Amino acid sequence: MDKMTELINALAGKVIVITGASGYIGSALTRELEKYSVKIIRISRKKLSPKQGVEDWVLDLNKNDSWKRIVTQADIIFHLAGNTSIYSAEQDPEESLTSTLFPINRLISVSKELCRVPRVVFASTATVYGLTEILPTTEETRPNPITIYDLHKLFVEQQLSMASQNNVISAISLRLANVYGPSLSESKSDDRGVLSKVTRIRLEGGNIQAYGKGNYFRDYIYIDDVVNAFLHASVINNAESIVNVASGTGTIVKDVFSIISSEVEIKTGVSGHVEDVEWPKGVNAIEKRNFIASVELLKSLSGWSPSISLEEGIRRLVAHYN
Repeated sequence: MDKMTELINALAGKVIVITGASGYIGSALTRELEKYSVKIIRISRKKLSPKQGVEDWVLDLNKNDSWKRIVTQADIIFHLAGNTSIYSAEQDPEESLTSTLFPINRLISVSKELCRVPRVVFASTATVYGLTEILPTTEETRPNPITIYDLHKLFVEQQLSMASQNNVISAISLRLANVYGPSLSESKSDDRGVLSKVTRIRLEGGNIQAYGKGNYFRDYIYIDDVVNAFLHASVINNAESIVNVASGTGTIVKDVFSIISSEVEIKTGVSGHVEDVEWPKGVNAIEKRNFIASVELLKSLSGWSPSISLEEGIRRLVAHYN
């Protein structure tokens, strides 16, 4: 039996809840899950456009009653809701803590009360490692968050790990590297979806700006591979509670921008170039990091591996907007 068949069989008949379902990853995850024999429940703070075969609940995740409704039904919870911006967290740490950590406390408390053990897959971030010096970075590297956003993500990871160790829930946190690619919903945060933003700039005839000459490494992972990682992580029968999700390959940011610029020129015939510009004042040091992740742990646990190269991913991204 191949890995895809195993995944299909493992998910069959499951009730799957997606919090933050209207977001960038949530909308892509919903679309993929529609191919499986599962019941999908989307959770959001406002009414969503109806989708055939998908159930929608408008809930406040800071309330116990909301989680009682979720935990009573859910086999798998993909938890994507919460703040997604480093700078929003810096401006309002209290709101960031409320939206990030409090729902997890409610989830754990309700699961314990109801004696149900849902599988929880949490969207964390690779920036919890901070300014890493040893690359590629493995899960054994001690986190060293340098932003409020990353600190709160780490708090959630720790809460989930502790609850899992106590058999209250079964949780795994995915430390996501730089996710890119088209989705039905794009992040509204200025510090997210950078490759989508620069692609649109080039398609509109503008030049791409690279801060600090763009001479720093990033690990870019295509959205379809990320969604696939979420699905594989949801059925892992293992005690590991934290895994990296990345391509495992580092690319200089300016080189990525150049690939985008060249692909746009191929598609449209409009030439452009990448401009070197100074970093804006007030930029957080995490923006200047170099990062490459090791993905060997998730590969060994689930058989998952990234399948879409950066070049192919950029071709798809440009085609989406063109």
